[in-house]
Amino acid sequence: MTEKIKDSSFKKRWGIPLALLAMVVTYMLLLEGPATAGLSTEGRHALVLFAGIFILFLTEPVPIVVSSLLIVPAAVLFKVCNLKMALSGFSSSSAYLLVGAFIMAVALTKTRLAERITFLILKVTGSSVRNLTLGVTIANIVLAFFIPSSTPRVAILLPICLNLIALFKEEGRTKFAVNLLFTMSFTNSTISGGILTANLPNPITVEFIHNASGQVISYLDFLIVGFPPALIMTFITWLYLQFAYPPEQSHIPGGEKLIKESLEGMGKMSPAEWKTLCIFLGVVFLWVTGEWLGIDSTTACLLGACLLFFPKLGVISWSEANKGVSWQVLFICGGGVSMGAILMKTGAAEWISMLIFNHLGLSTLSTVALIIVVLVVVQYLHVFFVGTTAMAAAMLPVLIGIATAAGLPPAMLALPGGMIIGAYPLLMFYNTIPGVLVYGTGKVVISDYPRVGIVLCGIACLIYALCALFYWPLLGIF
Repeated sequence: MTEKIKDSSFKKRWGIPLALLAMVVTYMLLLEGPATAGLSTEGRHALVLFAGIFILFLTEPVPIVVSSLLIVPAAVLFKVCNLKMALSGFSSSSAYLLVGAFIMAVALTKTRLAERITFLILKVTGSSVRNLTLGVTIANIVLAFFIPSSTPRVAILLPICLNLIALFKEEGRTKFAVNLLFTMSFTNSTISGGILTANLPNPITVEFIHNASGQVISYLDFLIVGFPPALIMTFITWLYLQFAYPPEQSHIPGGEKLIKESLEGMGKMSPAEWKTLCIFLGVVFLWVTGEWLGIDSTTACLLGACLLFFPKLGVISWSEANKGVSWQVLFICGGGVSMGAILMKTGAAEWISMLIFNHLGLSTLSTVALIIVVLVVVQYLHVFFVGTTAMAAAMLPVLIGIATAAGLPPAMLALPGGMIIGAYPLLMFYNTIPGVLVYGTGKVVISDYPRVGIVLCGIACLIYALCALFYWPLLGIF
């Protein structure tokens, strides 16, 4: 952990100088000449700005939300675009969709409905070690529909898992502990690739695709497209962990008693829980039927969120929501979408993508090989990023540009690429906050992450490539 702290300190100290250096080097490389033919002045300035923001996202000398906000004044001052375009991402419906989902998550947590659902699932699956890990996997699948971020989902499940580990009568580091904690953390991540509101990169991906091609992907569309591969990968993850870390015992002494006592301690479902459940189910109904009713996902979500505050119907106060909602989502999503829009509107994304496409030999690859190569490269770039949102904002314009250069629909690379970015940060513990939380328990070691992550990420690239080539075209998504 000390090495990580030192590394973090180094990044914070040198992040801004490195960002400035990257901008200067990019500017020098893009001076007018034969090599930059076809690139407009605004496009050059956009790439200079992107180089600086990319390094800030990578090193985090300031919070990502600050770097996202910086895009607006920097774009205007560098004469990349006008203020209206610089702010265009901040009116993105994707950000408000997640804000509404976060408000509903506050109600689920306050009323303890999410916790009750988890214990009910564990009760049904049984108290054997394998069934408990399966129960945690199923709990992650269910909670992903309710809670729009992996961190609060882990916050609900981690104490339960640690209590179960404490009942396991083995000294020191155990395979069961690694198995259970990785099942909780990794399946939490993999399932989020199939539900529009389960993480931030998903709506950002949908927004970029819409901006690039005008294609609208609704909540139901995303579910039909993304849930099957996400579900397959979630159960592959669970199954692989049973072989990679087989538990020392088949049963946990006292596990069934812990689950039973926890449910008894909660008592019967309270009126607040029933209200929360009814409102959420109403929102899900509107999400599923939105295309026929003419109601988009964001409108349905915000309607449900507002109902949670109404007298007699609501279950939370504004002060409670204010504490529980990650408001920075608005600015991170807005800044990322604005940066992507700037790169695409100025032609910078198309130019840099053509450069990559031609000079790296991608133009010689078949469509099958191109998709696999791009997904593998994107997947293993996770080792350089802390968090998935910044990575999505940085990589999606390039993926869309490469797809355009190859004569493919933007969604053909952006959709699987966005899902890989958002759902498979499994290579190192620092890739996400849930990874840090699990590593911080002291029950796993750093080498556990690549041991499991490299295999699972490779399988994910193959499955999503197959979906992009065969399954999704059948649905008419391309």
